[in-house]
Amino acid sequence: MRLSAPAYAIAVLLGVVALMASVIASIGLGAVDLASADVWRALFDPSGVDPVVAQIVRELRLPRALLGASVGAALAVTGASLQAVMRSNLADPYVLGVSSGASIGAAIAVVTGAEHLLGGTGLMALSYAAAVGGVSVVLAIARVGGRVHATRLLLAGAAFSAFAGSVTGLLLYLVPEASALRGLVFWLLGGLGGADWALLAWTGTSTLVGVTALLALARWQNLLLLGDEAAQTLGLEVMQARVIIVLVAALMVGATVASAGAIGFVGLVVPHAMRPWTGPDHRRLIPASAIAGGLLLLWMDVIARLALAPRELPVGVLTGLVGAPVFLAILRRSGGDGDGRG
Repeated sequence: MRLSAPAYAIAVLLGVVALMASVIASIGLGAVDLASADVWRALFDPSGVDPVVAQIVRELRLPRALLGASVGAALAVTGASLQAVMRSNLADPYVLGVSSGASIGAAIAVVTGAEHLLGGTGLMALSYAAAVGGVSVVLAIARVGGRVHATRLLLAGAAFSAFAGSVTGLLLYLVPEASALRGLVFWLLGGLGGADWALLAWTGTSTLVGVTALLALARWQNLLLLGDEAAQTLGLEVMQARVIIVLVAALMVGATVASAGAIGFVGLVVPHAMRPWTGPDHRRLIPASAIAGGLLLLWMDVIARLALAPRELPVGVLTGLVGAPVFLAILRRSGGDGDGRG
């Protein structure tokens, strides 16, 4: 049921409140549960609480919760935008080779020792650069006669992802140390365990700028849903619009993969689930997807921390286990046409 404008505004407001409340609530949950009163004091009056509790809240769980919300929002919004670019609800942020490209960069950092020389910064920098490079290759392959076609973009992304997966597998085979291999595999499966304020500042800034940019480009996305010929008739430079949107999405997803690894299905499921309520208009879909994506990944991470406590389940594994059946259910209910017009 598509919401009216007043109902949509109320829903967005409630969603923002729910997201803020979820961030605070999630801080108290983990291998060691913290009382709500202690969490509140640690956040707003740290002098009145145990220093260890204050450190857990302010240096570990708060940046992790905010990073989860930021990554979830980025993945959901890029999913919504790329589904418009490709005119298919089956499109995913990782279909363009962003995730697979970043995986190659991370594997190279471990194999070459850059991770030890430069620390986590080296791994993130290489994975980020490789993610953007992967998208550049996919765009070059998909470009024919000066135009980037949606179908070729989808096929080129799938082919590059398969190739990059093989390269990553080869690099993993060459990793000399079992401990390094375990850490790299955990990163590739997706997780928020490395969250800190510096990482959050980078990823959060990327998400904020990217969401703002894609929201400003909402009209382009709406026109792309009509098809290339119709969009051109209405004055849109289709190739330019498609490339710009894809590059913005790539920069956002590259930042999320570099900071949290490969977390799938968020960008696929969330826009598909929001579209019946918002309609295909991206001026409404993008804010709703950002809020829902942040909420989803935030609580997925809480479950990942609690499911096998004190061990931690990679959140990317959990989103895959939950996301695939949910997406199939949504697809079956919607008739499975995959049409990006909603």
